[in-house]
Amino acid sequence: MDLTRKSRSEVKSREMSKEKVNKDKRIGTTEIGDPCFHLEIFDNLYRGNIVITKHLTNQLCGKLIENKEKVILHLTCTGYGGTKVEPFVPPYQDTYSQCMDLIKGGFPPKHIVLRIDPIIPTEKGVKLAMNVMVQFSNCGIERLRVSFLDNYNHVKERFKEIGYPILYDGKFHESLERRKEIIDNITKNAEKCGFKSVECCGEPNMESIPCLSKKDLDILGLNDIELVGSSSQRDACGCPSNKSELIREMPKRCGHKCLYCYLKDK
Repeated sequence: MDLTRKSRSEVKSREMSKEKVNKDKRIGTTEIGDPCFHLEIFDNLYRGNIVITKHLTNQLCGKLIENKEKVILHLTCTGYGGTKVEPFVPPYQDTYSQCMDLIKGGFPPKHIVLRIDPIIPTEKGVKLAMNVMVQFSNCGIERLRVSFLDNYNHVKERFKEIGYPILYDGKFHESLERRKEIIDNITKNAEKCGFKSVECCGEPNMESIPCLSKKDLDILGLNDIELVGSSSQRDACGCPSNKSELIREMPKRCGHKCLYCYLKDK
């Protein structure tokens, strides 16, 4: 089956399999696209929301500041912005500047998660991840979230087209030993950069923390919400059924055209 069609059916299947959660107990998320292309989501926010972006445009920053009390921002910054891997994503130095402007505008740093996702576990990829951490050192953001590239067949083809070497000897995941080695190194350096926690996202055979957890509810002051069930997204994902997608379109690769995206173009 074509991956785009498969992804659409998987999204529908996940929605059907989720434990039923009342609307006032749901948390909005943006997992099938980037909200910088979908500012309309801010007209339909829930009491709490996980907003994930790679590009803090002025318009998006304005919406985030306006809704700061009910948003946790996952700011994705891998270090590959402006390269062939992330051709339409800003360079990480620009992302840092945009983030500082967002904070100066009144968005609370405790509501921001720096997300290095995915790490490409080559020497260059790890170095870029470290560069991103250093760039964001002691800026007030306390949470760091990481994951590793999933090696889908169509991702292999995209990397092959730009002359990038085959990852993981063609396997879907990097070896557990290598992933643990990198995480240990990141954890040691994260503390030096002022981060108080390192969260691993959906990595098999490793301790992972869901992108919607009790910590997020505590930060948003939503202690009346109970996290229930499973979102049934993928192996090693521990997210609850409370998540509800804010972007109302079928999944497709967004305008950033990242090579590692698990979605195909429409």
